Amino acid sequence: MSSTGSINPRQRIVIVVMDVLLLLELCLTFYIAHGDRLHLTSIFMRTYVPMAIVTVLVCRHFIKRFGRDEPAGDEEGGAAS
Repeated sequence: MSSTGSINPRQRIVIVVMDVLLLLELCLTFYIAHGDRLHLTSIFMRTYVPMAIVTVLVCRHFIKRFGRDEPAGDEEGGAAS
């Protein structure tokens, strides 16, 4: 993130999408595991944990990518005409 600690609108969208994906993954995992309550924990660990790790890492990449400043040459009013 930037040094000021604030996040821009694109980063906010990525965070909201990540939260929704994590909730959907959690629901899907319990739906898959509900038939075998004896092995629910192992199914949860094998299913949700890898999906959640991938989701967080991909979203973290996009948050960092969207947090980069625009190149200095693209700013308006940067050069006097």
